[in-house]
Order: sequence, then structure tokens, then C-alpha cells
Amino acid sequence: MLLPAISAMDQEADLVDQFGRHISYLRVSVTEHCNFRCEYCSPEEGTPYFDRDDHLRVEEYDRLIGLFGHLGMRHIRFTGGEPLIYPHLLSLIESAKRHGIGKISVSTNGLLLGRLAQKLRSAGVNNLNISMDSLQADTFATITRGGDLRRVQEGIEEAVKVGIPRIKINVVLLRQHNGAELPALVDYAIGKGVDIRFIETMPLGVAGSEAQDEQYLSAEGARQRIGEHYPLEPAEAQVDHGPARLFRVPGTQTHVGFITPISDNFCVTCNRVRLTAGGRLVYCLGQEAGIDLLPLLRGGGGDEHIAEAVRMGIWHDKPQKHFFVSDPGRSARIFMMRLGG
Repeated sequence: MLLPAISAMDQEADLVDQFGRHISYLRVSVTEHCNFRCEYCSPEEGTPYFDRDDHLRVEEYDRLIGLFGHLGMRHIRFTGGEPLIYPHLLSLIESAKRHGIGKISVSTNGLLLGRLAQKLRSAGVNNLNISMDSLQADTFATITRGGDLRRVQEGIEEAVKVGIPRIKINVVLLRQHNGAELPALVDYAIGKGVDIRFIETMPLGVAGSEAQDEQYLSAEGARQRIGEHYPLEPAEAQVDHGPARLFRVPGTQTHVGFITPISDNFCVTCNRVRLTAGGRLVYCLGQEAGIDLLPLLRGGGGDEHIAEAVRMGIWHDKPQKHFFVSDPGRSARIFMMRLGG
């Protein structure tokens, strides 16, 4: 049985770490697999096979979504791997809506978005992030190791057409691959009437470390390049806008954001934890601290027992900050696609 309903005030403060941060955002990975193999995310040969029994089942996801809803989560983002290849994604989105989660997001590479955008909208998605690191088909194929840019752009157009309320394009900053086309990417976003975010590379796993060593471009460097073509006016922070530093392009509805995990970390305001497809709750993208919930779910533990384990784990073990720069050896040694970004 799920935990009894608690007051809005209790929900606001139920998950707190020892540094006073209130945890209200859960990123849920629904699969460790992807139909792209992006250079900064996955090894070239792809990820190893994971047995189905090692993954959360649909009913276990539903139980955890309800439990985290009662623990004060107000925002759930479904990620992967690539979440649109997961056959039960729509069911989980509906589960989040049923459990009272107000903000339901999906992060996708967009390849399957053209045929699923309307279903995502109908299921309850009100926030959509689409990865697109280049406007050049050959460069895009190189970064993704074979991805089809045309299909991704068709997916973006369909998402706009069906009226998903908040759509953002995510661009990982890769100096050699897309450093010269950042203004063109902003121009594309303006043309579609969507927002765009530029994200610094992070040394997660071998793929991420190699990409950072070879391709790193700071968000400030990107902002300067874009500012040569578009005036960027600082924008007032939107409610639950995440860690991006936002700018407005005058005369448009597009906001340009810069996310700086390396050059200017935002750990002091971190309000998120991550649930992997294997049932591990990870407290920090940059470290391996976490708790395995799968044994608790399958060992007969009640919701109150699991909730207390989550509360205590976050309180005691969520780190104050990541150590991407100061101590790379302490950073997470697993692929970005297993953590869900």
C-alpha cells in the first residue's frame, strides 16, 4: 500500500539533504539502450546487454513513482538511453500524471518523435527536451555514429505541431564538431519557436572523458560566439527552469540557456536525484553514491521502509558537489546513457 497522503508543506520539505537542499526532481531512466551511439555518451561498440530481470518492471516503476510523489517529487523526467524505444513509456507517463506529478518531462534524441509526439502530448508530457548537436547531416551522423538528422528535425516539427507546451533543444558543446555553428543552431530554434540549451561536456565514463579532453568548449565561450550574432539579454529565471543560465533573444519567444557543470558548477542549488533502469537511486551525476532499490522492492519491503531508506540515504550520502575537475577519480565511472543525463 502506498504511503498516506501528506500535506503540501510536508511534501515540500520531505526529502532534504544535510546541506539544506530540498529534493523535488527525479530523473527516471527507463532503458539503458539507445538507437544512437553518441561519441560523448556511449562507447563505439554500444553498451553491453543487460538481462531483463535486472531491470525494473513496469509495476515497480509505478510503485516507485507513487512513492516518490508522496515524498515530495514535483517533477519527473523520463530518460534513457533513449526512452522512446521503451515499449511502456506512455504507461509510465500516465502513471506520473495519476500520482499527481505536476511537471512531466521526456528527454529524447528525437529519432522516433515524429510518430510518438501526439501520444506523448495526450499521455501528459508538458516538457520535452530533444538532443540535436548539429545542423549538418554529416556532422550529426559523425557525433551520433549514424543518426538521421532529417528524422530528428521532422520529430521536432511534429512536437511543435501537436502543441507540447515547453520544447527545448539540447546541444552538447563540442568545439571541433559544432563550435562554428552555434549561431545557426540558435537561428533554427528561433525559427521553430522553441528554446535551446548549450551544455558543457562532462567526463562520465570513457566516452565522456575522451569527449571532454578533445572537444571541450566552455559555456562562456559559446555565449560569446552567439553574442556576436544575436543580442542576448539576461532573462528572469523561470519557475523550475533547472540549472541553465537563461538569456532572451529580443523580438523572439526563444530563450537561450547555458549549463555549466564544469566551468561554474551549480551544485549548491541541486534539487535532483536519478533512478536508473536497474533500480539504483543515484544522488549525484558526478559520483557513484546511491542506494539499490531493486532488492528492497523484490524483498518484500513495504513502502514506508523504502521511503525511510531513501530519506536517510539522501540525507547522509548526497554529496555536496561533484568532483569532475578537482578529482576525476571520484567521478562516476559509468556511461552517461546508463545514468540518464
